[in-house]
Amino acid sequence: MLLVSRITEPQARLAQEALSQSGNDVEGILAQDLAFVGLNQADSFFGPAKKRPFQIVIDASKLKKISGVRKQKDEKGGDVIIIPQLPRRFISAIEPASTIHRTHILMNTSMIDEKWCSHALRPYLHPEDEVCVLAFSFFDDTKNLEDWNRQYKRGQGIWYKTNTDVFFSFGLKESQVHWVNYFTDSPEKIRRTIQNSSVLMLTGGAPDLMMKRIREFRLQKTLRAFQGVVIGYSAGAMVQLGDYHITPDEDYPDFSWQKGIGWLKDFDVEVHFHHSRIQKKGMNRAFGEKGLPIYAIEEQGGMIVDEQGKKSFFGKVECFDENHPDYGL
Repeated sequence: MLLVSRITEPQARLAQEALSQSGNDVEGILAQDLAFVGLNQADSFFGPAKKRPFQIVIDASKLKKISGVRKQKDEKGGDVIIIPQLPRRFISAIEPASTIHRTHILMNTSMIDEKWCSHALRPYLHPEDEVCVLAFSFFDDTKNLEDWNRQYKRGQGIWYKTNTDVFFSFGLKESQVHWVNYFTDSPEKIRRTIQNSSVLMLTGGAPDLMMKRIREFRLQKTLRAFQGVVIGYSAGAMVQLGDYHITPDEDYPDFSWQKGIGWLKDFDVEVHFHHSRIQKKGMNRAFGEKGLPIYAIEEQGGMIVDEQGKKSFFGKVECFDENHPDYGL
C-alpha cells in the first residue's frame, strides 16, 4: 500500500538533489509535518494534481519505522498521516502527481486464497490494505434490499464469505473489507468507500448490469482514477476492459459488444473458457471484428496487468489470435 504527499516543483527539485547525494536526509529541505494520504485520497485532500505537480511516495508498511508519526482525521473524515521528519531511505519515489499506480487481476473466481493462485497474488495484497467490494453485478431478479441481503449481507448472504474471508490468508481482517450496498448507500458514500480503499473487488454476475449501475451512480470518473489493485472475476474481469464481447450462454442468448470501465484497451477476454465450440465461434467473431488478442481464461486461470502494462499469467490461459489453432473455425 502506497501513501503520497503532494509537493511543489521547487520542493521536488530540492528533494531529488538530496536523494542523489548519499547520506543526506530530506528533512530540512522539505517542509516539516508532511501530510500523507492514500493514493486515492490525494486529489480531494491536496487539490487537483495540476496545481501541485509532484508527489512523494512512501510504503505504508514502513510507517512503524518512522519516528514521530501521528494520525488524524481530515475535514471529510479521512485518515491523514502526519510525518514530522522523513529520512530519504523511506521515500519510494518522487514523481509527477499524474502517475498512476494500478495493477489489474482478471480471474473467474473470487477464491483468491486457493493454492493454485494465492502464490501469484501474494505480492499484490498486504495486511495494511483496505478492500472495497463493489457488488453491482447481480442479475435483475435481485429487486430489493431483502434480495440483496440473501446474496451479500454478513451472516446471511451466500456470497459474503467468498468475497470477504478470502482476504484473511493475506493478513487482512474482516473490518478491512468494506461492502458497497446498491440499495442503501448514497453515491457520495460509495465514492468515499472506493477512494479510501487500496484494493477494489469487482464481483461476478452480469457485466452489462454492473456497468449500468456504475453509470447510474456516476462512478466512472472515480473508478478510472482509482489507484491500487483491482481484482475482477468473471463479469468483474470483463468490465475492466474498454470493449468486451459476450459469448452466448444460458444468461445471454446473443453475441454482443459492451462498453466497460476502460482501464485496459489492448486486449479482450473470454471468461470461463472450457473449449466449447460456441466459445471458439464467439472468439473468432470478436477477433474478426476488433482485431484484439483474446485471453481465454479457464476456471483455474488468471492474468495480471501491472502498472507498466506488462501482462503475466497463472493457471490455464490461452491467447487467441491469428496464430491460435482454432482461428478461422
